[in-house]
Amino acid sequence: METTTTIRLVRNATLRINYAGHTILVDPLLAEKASLISALGVNVSPRVHLTMPINEIVEDVDCVLLTHNHPDHYDSSVKKHLPSDILFLTQPEDCKIIMNDGFTNVVPINDTFWLDGICITRIPGKHGRGMLGDMMGPVSGFVFSHEGLPTLYLMGDCCWDDAIYDAVKRYSPDYMVVNSGGAIIPVYSGYFGSIITNEDDMVEIVTKCTGVKKFIAVHMDAIDHCQTTRSILRNELEHQKVDMNRLIIPEDGESINL
Repeated sequence: METTTTIRLVRNATLRINYAGHTILVDPLLAEKASLISALGVNVSPRVHLTMPINEIVEDVDCVLLTHNHPDHYDSSVKKHLPSDILFLTQPEDCKIIMNDGFTNVVPINDTFWLDGICITRIPGKHGRGMLGDMMGPVSGFVFSHEGLPTLYLMGDCCWDDAIYDAVKRYSPDYMVVNSGGAIIPVYSGYFGSIITNEDDMVEIVTKCTGVKKFIAVHMDAIDHCQTTRSILRNELEHQKVDMNRLIIPEDGESINL
């Protein structure tokens, strides 16, 4: 079994994860620059090109994991680049949509799913607060664990709250991938705030989750409604004197060995 665990940021929240001998593609956003809609009506998404060819992104992928089906996490081009019978894991509410795109091996994760010794546990969350969170629909994070390997928590687009903090305490991840782009929905943002983690949330996450070795911040600089950039995130954590040795802010295409 391959014991090296790596995470490669493709773009936005799209990741290639090598874990326990499997290559897992998370939240595939493979569309060309400026080919999707604009969330703010300002800049068409995605705002940046992929830094690697599609064939390099999908090479040897044997499983897809989707946290939720919003277009900045799963776009219509994905079905052109992956085999229809690939194992496709997702939250139960999104199965029908994925199957309608022609994927035939779609498996819902209600609570846990076992993949050759990998335990994948779903952590439901809120994609925004109050009424806006309900309007945004269901969203999930996932914990990967395997005997002898680091435990990895993909927080997804879940807002930081007591339920997510309880999950961190329960599963004691060694590493957390946090979607840190501080996305907003303009009509509601003044009242409800960001719909994913922003720089202020990250200060609290890194400060409170003392058992986590490293945080990996993604979902920045690609979608126009994400207000927290890499530089804003870094600036705020440095200003608040957060231990920057515990934070990794990868560039698109960068690989991280855990």
